[in-house]
Amino acid sequence: MNRKLLALAAISAVFGVINFASRAAQSGQQAPFQALVSPASCAQPQWPAEARRYEIEGATTIRFEIGSDGRVLHPAVTQSSGWQILDQAALQGIARCVFQPDLPAASKQTVFPLQYVWKLSGTPAARPVLLADSCPPSDRFATFRAADQRPSGADGILLRFLVNADGAPTRVVAEPNGQPPALVAQAVGYLQSCRFGYPDGATAAVGATEERTDTGFGRVLLK
Repeated sequence: MNRKLLALAAISAVFGVINFASRAAQSGQQAPFQALVSPASCAQPQWPAEARRYEIEGATTIRFEIGSDGRVLHPAVTQSSGWQILDQAALQGIARCVFQPDLPAASKQTVFPLQYVWKLSGTPAARPVLLADSCPPSDRFATFRAADQRPSGADGILLRFLVNADGAPTRVVAEPNGQPPALVAQAVGYLQSCRFGYPDGATAAVGATEERTDTGFGRVLLK
C-alpha cells in the first residue's frame, strides 16, 4: 500500500503541535526545547518496523525531568497508546534529547508532560472484518471486538494480527498488560479459530479495486 507512515513527535514547531497534559496547562510549564544542545539531539523517534507492518496507531503521553547535565531523567509513560512497542519508542525518543546544562528546570526538578502521536496519513484502508458466527462457542470468551484498543484487563485481551489468504489470523501479538500468560494464550487460540474477510466476502489475497490491508486489531472479550 502507498500510504505514508508518519511518526509525529509533538516536541517542537518542526515536528508538530505540542500537546501537554492538564498539569502543564494549569501551571504554564513547557519543556524548554529551545534550549536543546542541537535539534539533531532530539529528532523524532523512528516508527518501529513491526508497528508499521501492523499499522497500529495511538498517542503516548509521557513525563520527564531534566538533569543538571542536560540529560533527560525519569522518563515514564503516563497514558499508554495501547501498544507497548509505540510507548517504548516514545520513551527512547525523549531519552535521546540533550538540553543545555544547568537549566533552572533542573534545579527545580520540574516535571514536563509530552505527547507523541503516531498516526497513519492518507485515506484509511479497509481492514478485514470478523465473519459472522465464524468463532466457535467458548466457555471463556464471548467474541472478538474489532478496533477496540483499550488495554487488556479483566474484560478482554488486546491483540494485533495479520490475516492470511484463507481469512485466518496469523502472527498474532498480544498486549498482556499483566494478564495471566495462560489466559493470553487461550485468547490467541480463540482468535485464530475465527475467520475474517471484507464486506464483499473477499479475503486478503484476492485483488480488489479499493485499497485494503491485511492487518487487524481488537480485543477478545471474556465472559
